[in-house]
Amino acid sequence: MSDTLRTMRLALHPIGLRDRHALLRHWTGPLVRRHLFDGASISPVQVTEIIETSERDFATEGYGLWALRPLPRGWRAAEPRPGAPLIGVAGLRGHEGPFDRGVDVEILYSLEPDRWGQGLAAEASRAVLDYAFGVVGLRRVTAEIDPASAVSAEVAASLGMRPWRSGADGPDGAAYYAADRSGWLGSRRGIDAVP
Repeated sequence: MSDTLRTMRLALHPIGLRDRHALLRHWTGPLVRRHLFDGASISPVQVTEIIETSERDFATEGYGLWALRPLPRGWRAAEPRPGAPLIGVAGLRGHEGPFDRGVDVEILYSLEPDRWGQGLAAEASRAVLDYAFGVVGLRRVTAEIDPASAVSAEVAASLGMRPWRSGADGPDGAAYYAADRSGWLGSRRGIDAVP
């Protein structure tokens, strides 16, 4: 089993220390930070901790975070060209669920602002959900959607994720979406993933 994923336009590799500087640059960008870290600044130490947590999660849970790099048109290799820039991150992480006792698995992603509006978030997220349900065998994956990010709600809906749990939203006004394994595998939504 390989933790490397590929779509028609992207190569997804588990993040590692080799990505530290690129991740710091990406996650400290003001537009990315606003949606992913609620505007809070992230330090090099925190980036290293996120990488270490992802590596541990891959080893123990079978999932983590992937660095997104573009595959040039017509490129047949699973690897991007050497020196291809990191254009974002997509992946899964465990977190305390707002409604259940215990841990949920949440999908998250971030993209460089110059890549917004190209369908890459949905493409990467489909590959991650295919992996979550088809390889890891997760039962459910959730998404916490920032109320200021209507685009994230559209991405979740395009993935077949549905509002999860009626009632009060999270403490910060977040909406919660979810996809389940049986619905995902039955829908054949993973059309972007390639062998």
